[in-house]
Amino acid sequence: MTAPDPLQECLLGLHAALGESIPLIIAGGYGLYLKQRLIVHSGLRTLFSPDLLPANRTTSDIDLFLRAEVVVSATRMKLVRDAVDALGFAAVPGSEYLQFAKSVEPAGSIKIDLMVGPLGDLFDPKSVKRDDRRVRARAFGGLHAHPLDEAVAVEEHTFPVPLGDAGVLVSVPQPFTYLLMKLLAFRDRCYDARKDMARHHAMDVYRIIAMITPEEDSVVRALAATHLDHPKVVEARRVVGEHFAAPDSLGILRLREHQLFFGRMDLNRFREELSAILPPLAT
Repeated sequence: MTAPDPLQECLLGLHAALGESIPLIIAGGYGLYLKQRLIVHSGLRTLFSPDLLPANRTTSDIDLFLRAEVVVSATRMKLVRDAVDALGFAAVPGSEYLQFAKSVEPAGSIKIDLMVGPLGDLFDPKSVKRDDRRVRARAFGGLHAHPLDEAVAVEEHTFPVPLGDAGVLVSVPQPFTYLLMKLLAFRDRCYDARKDMARHHAMDVYRIIAMITPEEDSVVRALAATHLDHPKVVEARRVVGEHFAAPDSLGILRLREHQLFFGRMDLNRFREELSAILPPLAT
């Protein structure tokens, strides 16, 4: 019997309430879990063969990206808030309107983090309120999204993933955007005393590279070339240069320290592919 997946049940509930008009883009560790699960079950071709992937791991969090056109719309954000409330989620103290949690079995609790990529031309200060932590439509204050400027092209070329047998599709970001987010997250945590998050982020960078499909390969390289001089891409290239380009660099060390690391992982090819997509810059 398949173990229950409360995060999947949550996404199915959101999809049932919102339909196709408000697409769900799932990033973070759970997005990678869904993609790896599909690759293993379907036999999709990827840059690395499945036997070079670490054991798949789920999380207790859903990093849910809403499209920019949704976040700037008071009407559509109210629909999302109503759906979150109907599923029994409560606002997380200190992060009201951004994060929501509920108790579930057997996970204990699960959490939704609401995010949005760059707003671009959709940002209008007359109708949209924004600071470094929150974006919301001025006409509806009941739901906010955390802006991630590093989520460049997060709405483009998303990878569809089916949920169970329900015929429901959600999306995960294509590898270019995923790499930017995970590399900058690694940079922010690589010197933390406990180092666990740095290890997870380093392993996720490996997984992102390993799971690139043939269709995604040309897309990720084209996006990287198009946005090569974007400030967040430049930051990510510096992270590659400082922490992932050499065999003894800190990112490779943290990857080797991860509990799911095993000796057959192809770290040399990993470094080569990552550096080809995001050419390293010196700090």
